[in-house]
Amino acid sequence: MPIAVQQLLDRRPPADDDPLLRLFWNRAELKQEFAKLQRERERMLDLLRQQEGALLRSQQRLDQLEGLLADPNRAANAAVYFQLRGIWSYGKRRLIRLARDLSTRQLELENQRELARFEEHRQAALAAIEQRLGPLEQRRAALGTELAGLRSRRFDSTGFWNYFLRRRLDAEQTAVQAAQTEIEEQVERYQRARHEKLREKLVPVESLGADSKRLINLSVVALAQELVLMLMDHSVSGLARDASLRQVGDVSYGDQKTCRALSARIEQVLNRVEADDGLPTRLRLRTELLRQTTEYRRDTDTLPVAEGLARIPVALPGAEPRTPRVADVAVNVLLDEYWEIYAVLLH
Repeated sequence: MPIAVQQLLDRRPPADDDPLLRLFWNRAELKQEFAKLQRERERMLDLLRQQEGALLRSQQRLDQLEGLLADPNRAANAAVYFQLRGIWSYGKRRLIRLARDLSTRQLELENQRELARFEEHRQAALAAIEQRLGPLEQRRAALGTELAGLRSRRFDSTGFWNYFLRRRLDAEQTAVQAAQTEIEEQVERYQRARHEKLREKLVPVESLGADSKRLINLSVVALAQELVLMLMDHSVSGLARDASLRQVGDVSYGDQKTCRALSARIEQVLNRVEADDGLPTRLRLRTELLRQTTEYRRDTDTLPVAEGLARIPVALPGAEPRTPRVADVAVNVLLDEYWEIYAVLLH
């Protein structure tokens, strides 16, 4: 056996190495899968601990509430507390509904504006294509007529005495056919461009621009201010904010009689808010006033500077005066986070 072949055979790995390698890689893959399962187990245990903690806190609150309801005075205070929390949630729901409705409307308006711009640009492009395509098609028709005439003359030019005439006509036909081919290519190119332009479709706008977000946010701020003013009777708005910051066991509104009277006043105030038909007009005027007076730190910001909203103007230009007339209210709905407004505003 040659020495070179023997050396190659000596360097060949034993056949048993392949199963060993497969076993090694299978073991590595199993270790990776096991580590992945361990991480998933830890994550699920963490979620379980969180759920157990939430369940324990809920049970503690339930036990506390049961203790409160066992005492008539504390039960009356708890009823007012939850009524005020309901007012707070009512205000938040109003803000959310307004932001959602305005977002839908603004998105539709932005799509309409984009569609108008898209159609304008497309019509301008189509007009430019037609402006160039028209003369080309006329030129193509003229060349076709000219070529047909040359072919007819060539067909009629028989006899040896028309030899040179036939050569000239053949040359003219060749030139016309070359020009015709070039014109055909140009016409096809413009027709293809026109077809592609007609097939173009506008991609719908899926997110609002900064200007639309600013308008929606100012409307939300305006509604938050209006709710503060509308719920100021008997300090309902302030009491609702206080209830949102405290626990049920930490509040005290008085004895049972006082709590019943306060609960009745809260219901009356809320009924007046629900029946207020002038709110849409005031909301529009207040939004316009905010648009004129609100400042932003940067051109790209969508949230107004909170310090500029330190007071709520009560009198609005063009709106009927409130009864009874009161001065501007020193409430900042952003800094005081009335109705959880920051959870509603668009960033």
